[in-house]
Amino acid sequence: MQTAHFWNKFHLYGKKIAVGLFLMILCQQAFGQRDRSINLPNYDNRWLHYGFYIGVEGFQYKLKYSDLFIMPEMDSVLSINPASTVGPVNIGFVVNFRLAEFLNLRLVPKFGINERKVVYNYLNRSETQVIETVEMEFPLLLKYKSVRRGNYRMYLVGGINPSIRVGGKKDLNSEGDRLSIKDSDLSIELGFGLDVYYPFFKFSPEIRFSRGIVNNLSSETNFYTKGIERLTSNSVSLYLYFEGGK
Repeated sequence: MQTAHFWNKFHLYGKKIAVGLFLMILCQQAFGQRDRSINLPNYDNRWLHYGFYIGVEGFQYKLKYSDLFIMPEMDSVLSINPASTVGPVNIGFVVNFRLAEFLNLRLVPKFGINERKVVYNYLNRSETQVIETVEMEFPLLLKYKSVRRGNYRMYLVGGINPSIRVGGKKDLNSEGDRLSIKDSDLSIELGFGLDVYYPFFKFSPEIRFSRGIVNNLSSETNFYTKGIERLTSNSVSLYLYFEGGK
């Protein structure tokens, strides 16, 4: 009766994303060797940039059992396991402020439709609680950039991501008791990416990891919630940024 660990579940996704990003970098470098011209040479001297991005997220809750899970009233439940999900494509916007030569402050609000799953395993069957949400996220990130080499620059990002639920169905399977979550969340974000400078815009693929730091479980008490003490959000995402230039 152990919970599934987020990083074990997503290490395969992470490897696939990392390999894709590595191949993308190799292709960009191969083309870059043919053309030595410097695109947007003064781009990073501007104090303010705007843009947009699209992204896809792999998600899984991290769950901690409560002491009530071993009580007689929960004997019918063998285990409670968060399930991995991959969400639809999300869209967001970028407001980038230049703080120093190698440091930017980025506000990257995002609107997303998400689906979360928690599986309850019984002796002869299993039941999946599905939580659908429509969320607004407001990541505030620091971006630390490497020295620019030609039309490429590597970077690291990190910060916080407060989010609020603005709609959605809590559960698709139950009209009575259900697993419910809070209407807000807060996560720590950490990632890396590559800036690629084109003649008229900058393109940046980025991989970002997110780990929730507050308990997502609502205060509602019923059969589905009393076996859980803590439920936190965890995700890994791939983003593609497009930022305008002069």
